[in-house]
Amino acid sequence: MREVEKYWVKQLLKGVVLAAGIGKRLRPITETRPKALVPILGKKLIEYPMNFLKLFGLEEIVVVVGYMAECVEAELTKLCEELNLHCVFTKQEQELGTGHALKIALKKVGGEDVVLVYGDLFLDPAASRKLRQVVDKVKSRDMVVGVIKVDDVSRYAYVKVVNGVVKELVEKPKVRQPGYANAGVYFIPSKHLELVEQLEISPRGEYELTDLVVNAVRRNERVYTFELEQDEWMDVGLPWLIIEANKLALNKWGKKLILGDVEPTATIKGPVIIEENARVRGSTYIMGPAYIGRDADVGPNSFIRPYTVICEGARIGFSVEVKESVVFEDVHAAHLAYIGDSVVAEHVNLGAGTKLANLRFDGKNVKVTIEGKRIDSGRRKLGAIIGGYVKTGINVSIMPGVRIGSYSIIYPGVTVYRDVPSRTVVKHDWV
Repeated sequence: MREVEKYWVKQLLKGVVLAAGIGKRLRPITETRPKALVPILGKKLIEYPMNFLKLFGLEEIVVVVGYMAECVEAELTKLCEELNLHCVFTKQEQELGTGHALKIALKKVGGEDVVLVYGDLFLDPAASRKLRQVVDKVKSRDMVVGVIKVDDVSRYAYVKVVNGVVKELVEKPKVRQPGYANAGVYFIPSKHLELVEQLEISPRGEYELTDLVVNAVRRNERVYTFELEQDEWMDVGLPWLIIEANKLALNKWGKKLILGDVEPTATIKGPVIIEENARVRGSTYIMGPAYIGRDADVGPNSFIRPYTVICEGARIGFSVEVKESVVFEDVHAAHLAYIGDSVVAEHVNLGAGTKLANLRFDGKNVKVTIEGKRIDSGRRKLGAIIGGYVKTGINVSIMPGVRIGSYSIIYPGVTVYRDVPSRTVVKHDWV
């Protein structure tokens, strides 16, 4: 990078990361951790947008925190030291939307151009080069918005793009159709920051950051786009997308890396990552792509199937099968369990014979209750979504798509057919 470019990046540009959200749709996972700290292949989710900003060339980043702010600040303080970033935290006391969060961040920015990223995205850091190319092309004079092609724009902010320029933006349109969605990545030149203060509360009762784009277009300002590819971006907004984001990360890794201890009779097939101080015991069979985190203990006689992620300190014991699941830190499944297409949060203890079923008897897509509504996951196979610190007794069966709230206890022999609220003791079949 030339000296002039270095000066431009350091002196005239700051990063903003929005990490204040509660993540209601991810419950029960977010009952015990903020959404930004969901694990993606040994890293916290927010590390990906932070690395995106680092690779863009930024050195100063303002992070807006809110829900479980202390946890986010502690994690990012360590990360910023590792990345040699100067991070400033500011708190959003009320959850009034992304536009309100940016208003708070601007008090720390000081009138400079801003690169803003949502902190709950899986975002390939290398994609920052695409943004940089467009910003350089427009000489930092115009706003730039990241977009991605989706099958159904009704779940997102729909962006009508003509020749790389935004012509219209509609928040969650009623019509289901393919198109471009807002990807939650923005370059905002200082001349547009005045528009942030002019944002008004939307019908949803929030200040919407997307209205900043709408207002700029209405003023006949050019708003440019850069397109992210399907393997560069994912909005981890629903529980099963934690599995999908980890799959995406595993596919991008694509090679074998063994740093831990693998006993001679264990079998490792394909691109498997085994971190330092992890242990894989005898007669265990691991099929990649898969990830075994630091200090994890797997086996003997465990079967780890493709797209399984076992996080730091987890214990997967004798005759436990794990398939396409994300097992968080310090989970304990010591013997004779099946974990299929599931998300299991930290410090869960699965008793012997616990089965997390992943396939409906009629073979239809699994539905999950999200904020009181039954949502089609789009997955024929989806197991349980288990919150942190849950304990199951022996021979517990949990049906596909069921959510178990944090700190709940499921007694031996129980079959769980529907969601269990947090801090619930279930002694009989839960129908």
